[in-house]
Amino acid sequence: MKLYNTLNNLILEVASRDQIIGAIKNRRVCAIYYDGDEPGGRGLRVIEPVAYGLTKKGNPVVRAWDKEGASHTSYLGKKPLPGWRFFRVDKMQFIRPTQEIFDTPRPNYNPNGDRSMERVFINAVF
Repeated sequence: MKLYNTLNNLILEVASRDQIIGAIKNRRVCAIYYDGDEPGGRGLRVIEPVAYGLTKKGNPVVRAWDKEGASHTSYLGKKPLPGWRFFRVDKMQFIRPTQEIFDTPRPNYNPNGDRSMERVFINAVF
């Protein structure tokens, strides 16, 4: 899927808990708009969300495989895409599941959750 093909179907809204949980349960590739760090971190992304929970600071986050799109760390040359990323839910302007399903875990996927999270509400099951 090309990232920018989804633009016509997107309406800005805050990503909801139910949308995130549904995407993880159904293993749907999602398009999001993320208000990430600059330079290079704000914009559209295509992700495979695998876990939803709270950080040790209490922030709701999504752990996802970041397939393509804007990325602060990639822009700086530190962690090229694709790769694992945390997405703070309060910075996700929307989440739209696509018709694409991911059914194979990416390298270094942890089926027991994420050690960086204080609490995991849901983790993908493959």
